Amino acid sequence: MNTGEKINITISIGIACFNESTSIPSELIADADKALYQAKRSGRNKVCVAE
Repeated sequence: MNTGEKINITISIGIACFNESTSIPSELIADADKALYQAKRSGRNKVCVAE
């Protein structure tokens, strides 16, 4: 049902890259999670890349 209401949607994304220093998948996920929360803290609607 379309009520004509507008909704605002935001997206925050955290990215981590697999490289020589990240050999365990759980570390990669943890890095992406940290980057996600950094994006949320910095105002949402952002993409942050783990360092």
